[in-house]
Amino acid sequence: MSKLSLSEKEKANNLPVRPGHGTMGEKVKLWANYFKINIKSPAIYRYTIKVAATEEKLGKEAEVASKKVEVVVGKLLKQIEANVKSVAIASDFKVHLVTTTKLKVPENRIFEVTWTEPSSNQNLPSKPQTWVVKVEESVETCDFGKVLNELTTLDPKLDGDFPKYNVELDALNTIVTHHARADDNVAVVGRGRFFAIGDDLIEQVRPHDSPLVILRGYFASVRPATGRLLLNTNITHGVFRPGVKLAQLFQELGLDVMDKCNAWNEVTKNQLNDKMRRVHKVLAKGRVELNAPFLIDGKIVYKKCYRTLNGIANRGDERGKQKDGKEVRYPPLFGIPGVQVGGPTSCQFYLRARETKDGAAPPPTPGLPSNAYITVANYYKQRYGITANASLPLVNVGTKEKAIYVLAEFCTLVKGRSVKAKLTANEADNMIKFACRAPSLNAQSIVTKGRQTLGLDKSLTLGKFKVSIDKELITVVGRELKPPMLTYSGNKTVEPQDGGWLMKFVKVARPCRKIEKWTYLELKGSKANEGVPQAMTAFAEFLNRTGIPINPRFSPGMSMSVPGSEKEFFAKVKELMSSHQFVVVLLPRKDVAIYNMVKRAADITFGVHTVCCVAEKFLSTKGQLGYFANVGLKVNLKFGGTNHNIKTPIPLLAKGKTMVVGYDVTHPTNLAAGQSPASAPSIVGLVSTIDQHLGQWPAMVWNNPHGQESMTEQFTDKFKTRLELWRSNPANNRSLPENILIFRDGVSEGQFQMVIKDELPLVRAACKLVYPAGKLPRITLIVSVKRHQTRFFPTDPKHIHFKSKSPKEGTVVDRGVTNVRYWDFFLQAHASLQGTARSAHYTVLVDEIFRADYGNKAADTLEQLTHDMCYLFGRATKAVSICPPAYYADLVCDRARIHQKELFDALDENDSVKTDDFARWGNSGAVHPNLRNSMYYI
Repeated sequence: MSKLSLSEKEKANNLPVRPGHGTMGEKVKLWANYFKINIKSPAIYRYTIKVAATEEKLGKEAEVASKKVEVVVGKLLKQIEANVKSVAIASDFKVHLVTTTKLKVPENRIFEVTWTEPSSNQNLPSKPQTWVVKVEESVETCDFGKVLNELTTLDPKLDGDFPKYNVELDALNTIVTHHARADDNVAVVGRGRFFAIGDDLIEQVRPHDSPLVILRGYFASVRPATGRLLLNTNITHGVFRPGVKLAQLFQELGLDVMDKCNAWNEVTKNQLNDKMRRVHKVLAKGRVELNAPFLIDGKIVYKKCYRTLNGIANRGDERGKQKDGKEVRYPPLFGIPGVQVGGPTSCQFYLRARETKDGAAPPPTPGLPSNAYITVANYYKQRYGITANASLPLVNVGTKEKAIYVLAEFCTLVKGRSVKAKLTANEADNMIKFACRAPSLNAQSIVTKGRQTLGLDKSLTLGKFKVSIDKELITVVGRELKPPMLTYSGNKTVEPQDGGWLMKFVKVARPCRKIEKWTYLELKGSKANEGVPQAMTAFAEFLNRTGIPINPRFSPGMSMSVPGSEKEFFAKVKELMSSHQFVVVLLPRKDVAIYNMVKRAADITFGVHTVCCVAEKFLSTKGQLGYFANVGLKVNLKFGGTNHNIKTPIPLLAKGKTMVVGYDVTHPTNLAAGQSPASAPSIVGLVSTIDQHLGQWPAMVWNNPHGQESMTEQFTDKFKTRLELWRSNPANNRSLPENILIFRDGVSEGQFQMVIKDELPLVRAACKLVYPAGKLPRITLIVSVKRHQTRFFPTDPKHIHFKSKSPKEGTVVDRGVTNVRYWDFFLQAHASLQGTARSAHYTVLVDEIFRADYGNKAADTLEQLTHDMCYLFGRATKAVSICPPAYYADLVCDRARIHQKELFDALDENDSVKTDDFARWGNSGAVHPNLRNSMYYI
């Protein structure tokens, strides 16, 4: 590291040079889920392409369906290979071609590709179509010899913008993944997720009573590291539609009841509607192979074609105004009262008379009416002699505006089609169980089935490009950091073991303000609870023993059944919540809809702190004290207390002159049908410390323009209030912090420059509004990421967590899979109890503190500080996986999504409580003034 100059000035568009590697902790050898890439090609060329149906439509029409683009590009590759025998060519089958020699491109830069697309009209033969592929003029040359040389040398003068080598890495990624993308037995999701769907390699689980299947697949991405290029390969999981016959699917789900449900009562019919609605959502936009009959010369012939489903035939089809503004004159009719979907014998459509070219009326088909309604079952019987299965619902292979109903028994779902669906509790549980595997099993899958799925050992493309992938995972050197000692009231110390500790015979480090007026709210289920007042008394006694001051006498509580709507709930709890500081809410079960309803009422409308507890756990004497302890930690934080401290914090924090900040942005998902994405804002969550103890993290939250990850100028005003809050704390002597340590959560490498160039100036602007001229604070800005694809596996049984078999808590890695020039590290602070542990990845974007104060110990100091902070997450007696500023900011955003549910989650018909009327109240998501500058979000 001697070649790296610590005094080297950083340009605005460069990341800080790594000040040195960390040295603290016991060294440990680990496997990492990376394969070394070997490449001998002197140069590779990358072309950008555009696909369209005609030359005139290039760049003018809406984006061509991705599957069509894949087919056209695939045929283009074969065309080029046939004409130029010596060329090696690969593609992402979307926008890029990669070759070993420059292509001979036509003068107009357009290749023509002939493709016979399967006809969507069963009565019309398929016709050859000529598609066009335009090759853009700019050709990008990738010199991998130069890339490897720059990755090997330590000369800072070679640095450039971050991230570096975008074109080269993307080109190599295209080469490495080309085989999998071209394989019909591999489903590709997004930029780098590959799922085997062939019978020999498919890994899947089908949850009971679910229209979905969960597949195990493999993520692949080329990454630069010191002196080498690596292929990051990881286990991933996805949700797909099963490749089964629709008739079989409906039967397995118990939906083959269309011939029976007419006699059902209203409740049972509503249950059927809910189930049908879920399946309809899953099937919509799915692709089916349709093996349907039609008449040729008086004979019935079955032909296969592919159609896109519009879900199950339902009463919403062909209703309302169409695209031309007119109402449908003869919409489908559904004959079962109270049932929203249709079957062959209950659903009728309007059969219009056929037209001929000369305008004469053709002879009617025997048995079929003209210009009249007919059931789907009768149509198939009279026209084709086919008896429909009356128990199955019909499916729509047309559109909502122009429905085309076919029998389910004609359709087979095309396998390998992923789906975005909100999982039920049962499906989510199955997903977790399927994904939760021992690290050794995941590592073994990566080097066997992962390589097979990606085709790393049989890809002819790799050989043509002179690229090979090592067969073994790389090894890296990590270090195990020691946990910090923790202190409670009276300087009583606790030493963590295996990443956690017990809170026995101690009191919280700093008690909150006394809770004088409190009560409880019991939301009853089908089973009556006993002993609620007695449990509340025991809870108050426990809190006081733990050092959390609360009035042992509580106001009479309220007991009520779960209401049917939020409006009803708000009306009933108004007086209770408006007149108390604190309410313990007993839930009949773990139910997201009920929990969200309570938090919207308490946080926004009435301004009262609440804790939601499952009644069975709160009231049970078995394990009750442990449950009280976990709830008590939240209570102390909500009312301003600190639960525990680090015994010997690093001097940077101990001096009490450093404010730590975390912020995150969350974006809309699961929007309701017809809801414009532009109507839903993104949400910013901001937390910051108020003193040196890092125990209290008051929050602010506000809306950002839709889909915008970076901050607006509003960020300056919000950040200014955090500085003023710090200064208002008497413990800080009414002074402003000299240092600001910021953790920005959840941005990708491609957004680093956005954070530096767009967001950091807003922070500095806030400081200029508060600080005297010439006395601005020093700032260090770090990005923390949990959702990455790097995993580490232990090689030594002595350095392994006894339960999960993952690396031990405190494992830090800052070499081997990192680049020596940039300052980043992976830290697994927590003890993983099951599955494969995931480290947090930290990257320093700006540093004005650590190198200036700690020189060549800067890396050790930052790693230790981050590790220590993971033991200061207030609501747990264990180290957490990502440091509190990032963790808390994420929690703030999660709570804000609950506050604005109508903008972020489509209405779930299975929710216990309906929220459709809540959206009309004009909810802005603003937290009640009573709770501002508190940890209400815990």
